[in-house]
Amino acid sequence: MKKLSALIVILAVLFAVNSLRAQTYPVPKMALHIYGGYTLPLPDLKGTFPDDITSGKNPTPYMMKSGFVFGADGKYYVDKKSTFGIMLSLNYTMLSSGDIGTTSTDTLSFIGTGTWKFKMNVFSIAVGAEYDFAPKRPANPFVNACFTTNIFSGTTTFAPSGAGTSYSADMSSAVRFGARFGAGVDVKLSKTIGIIIGGRYAFLNLFGKDTTAATSTTYGLNDKETTTMKAKKIDYLQFYAGMSFYFSLRKTTPVKK
Repeated sequence: MKKLSALIVILAVLFAVNSLRAQTYPVPKMALHIYGGYTLPLPDLKGTFPDDITSGKNPTPYMMKSGFVFGADGKYYVDKKSTFGIMLSLNYTMLSSGDIGTTSTDTLSFIGTGTWKFKMNVFSIAVGAEYDFAPKRPANPFVNACFTTNIFSGTTTFAPSGAGTSYSADMSSAVRFGARFGAGVDVKLSKTIGIIIGGRYAFLNLFGKDTTAATSTTYGLNDKETTTMKAKKIDYLQFYAGMSFYFSLRKTTPVKK
C-alpha cells in the first residue's frame, strides 16, 4: 500500500510539472521503453506456508511473497499526433516465497525441520494498444491495455536443518493467456530520451487453465477447478520505472498556453 501511495504522489507531481511547463517536443512515430520494477502478488498467488496447507485453504495458494520484473515495450503510433499506438511488450517476472523455516511441530507429515523455498518465473508476451494524453508535453500521461501470453516455470526446494533428505522439484512448463491494464507518465528529458514511471494490473490465466499430474520430481501449475479444489486466479500488481527512447520524430506546432 505504501508503494502504491508513493507512486500516486510521484504521478501527481509529474502531472503538475506537465501543466506548468509550456515547452513542447516533437512527437515520435516510435518509442522504446526499458524498465524494471517490483511485483506484488495478489491472493491466490501469495500465501502463508505451511499455515494455508494445514488449514485446508481452498484453493491452495502458490506461496509467493514478492517479486521483480524486467522488460521492454515497443510502441508504434498510428496517427500523426502520436496519441494512439500499438504496442509489443516482452517481460520476465521472478516471484519467490523467500526462505521459509519449518519445524517438527508442523502437522503435515511431509514437512520436516528445515527451509523451504518456492519460486515461480513468468515470461510474458503482450500485444495491445496505448493512448497518450499529451505527447507534445514534457510529461505525457498514458493508459494501455494488452492481451498476454504467459509461459510459467518454477521450482520447489527443501533443505533439512540437520539429518534428513533434501527435496527439489521443477514445475512443468505451462502456457496461459490473460490481460493486462496499465497507466503511467513518460517524462521527456530531451527530444530522444526520457524516463517512464508506471503501474499495471495483470490477470495471467484468464484462459487456458489446466491440471498436470505430479511425479516425484515435477509438479504442475494446476490452476483449473477440480472436484476438490477451486480454480486459482493468478494475478499481480507491478510498479516500474525505466528509460524511454524516441525515434522518427514528427514536426509539431507549439501548444497554446
